[in-house]
Amino acid sequence: MAFTNIENTAKVVYHDTFDGRGFTDQNSLVNALLTKPDQLDPVLTHLMGRQDKQFPLSFLSEGYEGSKGIQDVQYTYDVINKLDKADIVIESQYSGSDKPGLNNTNFFVTFKSNWLKTDHIIESQNDVQARIVSRPVQVGLYYKYELQLMYDGRFSSCPLSELAAGTPWAMVGGAPVSESLSMGNESNFVAPGKMKNQLSFLRKSWRLGGNISKKTVECKFNVGGKQTNLWIAFEQWQFMIKWKQSIEEHLWYSRYNRKADGSIPTKDPKTGLVIPIGAGVLDQIPNNDTYSKLTARKVKDVVRDVMFGASDTENMDVRLFTGTGGAEEFDDAMKDEAKSMGFIADTGDKFVTGSGSTLALGGYFTQYHHKDGHKITVQHLPLLDLGSRANKAPRHPKTSLPMTSYEMYFIDMSVYDGQKNVQMYHQEGRAMKTGILQGMADTPYSFSGNKGVIALGTEQDASHIHFMCSKSICIRRNTHCFTLKCDLA
Repeated sequence: MAFTNIENTAKVVYHDTFDGRGFTDQNSLVNALLTKPDQLDPVLTHLMGRQDKQFPLSFLSEGYEGSKGIQDVQYTYDVINKLDKADIVIESQYSGSDKPGLNNTNFFVTFKSNWLKTDHIIESQNDVQARIVSRPVQVGLYYKYELQLMYDGRFSSCPLSELAAGTPWAMVGGAPVSESLSMGNESNFVAPGKMKNQLSFLRKSWRLGGNISKKTVECKFNVGGKQTNLWIAFEQWQFMIKWKQSIEEHLWYSRYNRKADGSIPTKDPKTGLVIPIGAGVLDQIPNNDTYSKLTARKVKDVVRDVMFGASDTENMDVRLFTGTGGAEEFDDAMKDEAKSMGFIADTGDKFVTGSGSTLALGGYFTQYHHKDGHKITVQHLPLLDLGSRANKAPRHPKTSLPMTSYEMYFIDMSVYDGQKNVQMYHQEGRAMKTGILQGMADTPYSFSGNKGVIALGTEQDASHIHFMCSKSICIRRNTHCFTLKCDLA
């Protein structure tokens, strides 16, 4: 729960609540106590800060350069070598020599709540991925889920250690679906060669009931720079943030699921159609290493090992995507190196400003120029601090930051032959689709028929909003990229 860092719990009137039912109506507000009157400050306080600036990869590819449309699900490219909260397990029915998920069979796990949603990929603390096959069944106070192990060649079955009571799992990277006929789901708030990847199709749905679009609450929300007490505006903002986060996470963490024979074992149980999943950034990077305390020598040696030898890699633009912990490690490493070379004393004015009793210590390294001409620039990746993986990650023993905050992804963002090394692709005509199944309940979206006589798509007093997109991230020269993970052991 939130507020766990507040020692005196008597100061908490009530905790913020997580609604995992996947449906919003006026009862949602009552259950969340948002209609309770008489509070001191009507403006909502974000204890974890604003979360609308956490998608740098989407910005650097789709937003900055533009996504490119293709016709097929798969694509190839020529290469030349030298790229919310977690839920916890309550129990499972497996023990001993059991191999849950073997040969693509479904297996069952009971989680504490119904926060994890149908069709989404979930991931354990040790990076085992599974897809939620159907809606969970409530068993007493808890929820029993049916899962399918994701095929990626890493695990033939789900390790029993990942099903032990207390093990955290989190939704990571959205809900991949088949290319067509998919159903809506729910929201919770050296020599030339050839490589291939494929598009992922992601969906997220939002279900509204009754007159919820007109309901107001006692606190005010800052949405798009404007204050409002309309609940629907804030829920719409949450929906969009979660949608963007799921896309960003999918671009980083998704794993290519097509076998060598071209088949895809992951299928939609409702239609029997395959669910293609493209390789995310981490799945495309072949170079991986670890560190316990980062040093400039470590950065220098790894960069040279990865990038030395190619004829056109001078002055490469390498972005170091990392969390708060990784940024501090980088700064400490650069300052230690500068101090060992006698530069800190000579450039003290860069770190100490002011005079007399108003001195300020500051100045942080965010860039490193390699001797071979490469420029490495630190780029903060908030998902490593606050994203789904961070929610389930163990904590650093000294800083209490999630260990994901110390992960470092070195991505070559250079331009070769007039083409950016990192590019986004989508299926032509399906970069982003939005649909509304209109019932009697109003929605925050404008469309013909929302005034007066409504052309209904369902007789129920409910409306459903559906988002769908096709996405794939391509690192053309993935051999120029590497990851560093903090390993304190």
